[in-house]
Amino acid sequence: MNPLAGISLHTRLTLRYLLALGIVAVLTLASYALMDNAVSSEVLGARLLNVAGRQRMLCQRVDILVMRADDDAGDERLARLRELDEVLRELGQGHEMLAHGPAQALSLPEGSPALSILRGDEDGTEALYHDFVTQAGEWRTAMAQGRDVDKKAVGRFRQSGDALLEGLDKRMDALQRLGERTLENLRDLVKVLLGAALAGLLLIGLLLFRPMVAEVVRDREHLESLNRSLETQASTDKLTGAYNRRTWDVEIRREFSKARRQGARLCLVMMDLDLFKNVNDGHGHQRGDHVLQEFAERIRASVRESDTLYRLGGEEFAVLLPGTDIE
Repeated sequence: MNPLAGISLHTRLTLRYLLALGIVAVLTLASYALMDNAVSSEVLGARLLNVAGRQRMLCQRVDILVMRADDDAGDERLARLRELDEVLRELGQGHEMLAHGPAQALSLPEGSPALSILRGDEDGTEALYHDFVTQAGEWRTAMAQGRDVDKKAVGRFRQSGDALLEGLDKRMDALQRLGERTLENLRDLVKVLLGAALAGLLLIGLLLFRPMVAEVVRDREHLESLNRSLETQASTDKLTGAYNRRTWDVEIRREFSKARRQGARLCLVMMDLDLFKNVNDGHGHQRGDHVLQEFAERIRASVRESDTLYRLGGEEFAVLLPGTDIE
């Protein structure tokens, strides 16, 4: 049983339209959410790569400043050491945020894969960082005091810096691969959502709009059929099927006007059943109705398709014969 059978057509169409809009709205919101997630992931990945890349650049800058300060003397060395202090301070702040700061500061949820990469220490990068910063600090103190630096220490410092840069490079590569996997997964989800959207639109067309259009068409055809039936009832005599007096009053004027305008012939036959009252009185009105019906059928069978039969009332009939003269 159709649950909407007792509801008006207008209400049914409105409900189906609202349902279709709801499905489209859900698909649109889901698409927006996925797109927003994809954009956010891309922005976040770029930000994390920028932070990690900044740390790598600062490590390189520390290495360069230490080497140049060792070659300089006097005011130039002091300027290099001041710049080295600033770079070490910035390097330390960045490392503290990446290694120990709150996840919210990096726009990451706790336990996220990106956070695990940044704070993982399976390759000993944390120890390399502290060793690198410690040696840079010792060099800075020695150069500020004017002491010579051991050449073997230079080699250890350079090796420590190279190992740290290699570890940072690995982290950046891991972050980049994670970002690519995330975007790939989002791209697959977008494809799935696109397929779902197309399927949803197809289902909307098949299950909502197609029946709705069919129902509207059926309703319209039913209304047109009713209108034709009403027009027929209004223009014809129910008993005999001949046109009634109302139609006669309209068409007789139109046919005479048309004949005068075109100079055409027009004849009118007026008929009356003699002693018809005796039929009704002697055999009943039902038999009289049958006589009228039989009379109308015989007249229709005797005239052309272009001729028109009218029942003017009671047992009075008329036939309009356009294009016909009296002979």
